[in-house]
Amino acid sequence: MKRILILAAAAVVLGVAVFTLALYAGITRAPRGETPRTVRITVPSGQAFAVLVDRLSDEGLLASPWAVKTYASMRGYDRRVKWGTYEFHTGELPLDIIGRLVSGDVLMVDVTIPEGYTVWDIAGAYQAASIDSVDTLEALRDPDVLRRRRIEAPSLEGYLFPDTYRVRWGGSPESVAAMMLERLDEVFDASMLQRAAETGTTPHEVLTLASIVEAETKVPEERALVSAVYHNRLRRNMRLEADPTVAYAMGGYKGRLLYADLEVDSPYNTYRRYGLPLGPICSSGRASILAALYPDSSSDALYFVARGDGSHVFSRTLRAHRAAVDRVRRSGRSK
Repeated sequence: MKRILILAAAAVVLGVAVFTLALYAGITRAPRGETPRTVRITVPSGQAFAVLVDRLSDEGLLASPWAVKTYASMRGYDRRVKWGTYEFHTGELPLDIIGRLVSGDVLMVDVTIPEGYTVWDIAGAYQAASIDSVDTLEALRDPDVLRRRRIEAPSLEGYLFPDTYRVRWGGSPESVAAMMLERLDEVFDASMLQRAAETGTTPHEVLTLASIVEAETKVPEERALVSAVYHNRLRRNMRLEADPTVAYAMGGYKGRLLYADLEVDSPYNTYRRYGLPLGPICSSGRASILAALYPDSSSDALYFVARGDGSHVFSRTLRAHRAAVDRVRRSGRSK
């Protein structure tokens, strides 16, 4: 009996050792002979760990699925996997793959939002991160968010600061909107808020004017001059008559604006509406926001016309403006 017990104990010890070695090998060795490649795996929320492991095995990422399942179950990792999209490479150790799944090391991509982008442009840009554009537009028009931010406009237009954002592949549009709003709060700092208060304008008005400046200017040195024109016109109770506001009212530029377009009935049409439009017409960068806050105080211009090369001719009187328009047209015809 004693010999039998010794043999049984030895068998158990040997079995445990064999099991441990097999388990260790299964989680520390990558499959052999796999062609180097990248594998993208999306883990839905609530997916069973066993199903995920089988998918990883089918993609050639695991040589011993049972070892991964067993090890993860023993450590409780099978209940701690984070949802999202991951990029794995053949040759990664199974133990590293488990660690990435548990830590949530999901695929992240950079999305660049240039100055002058509208909410439509922004929604389209995030499709590069597999974030649906229709869902993004809905998030940018969320009435609860608008109410919390006290934005009296139909969307977050102008409040989404243009920058390069590192976003989660297939992430939520709400998280993207929150990130961009937070970035604006960083840029529109206490000094800007103080300047707005000193000039008797609200942040919403500053962002609205800044967006028009952004849409009108391609030459950085002219931002303060363009801002001065609009400030001067506002002080004189003149309509701004800014072409980009008309284009925005019509859903964006569809080519050359016609005189008939200037009659479009919209709170964004500054050819028909006095004062600023209902809200911003695009996302403005820091330079345009500063231009809206600090217009060129030496300029008394009320008009400007584009030369065709991105720069403008500024005029103080309507007569001078008409003469500038004629010169620009003649120059265009001669070219």
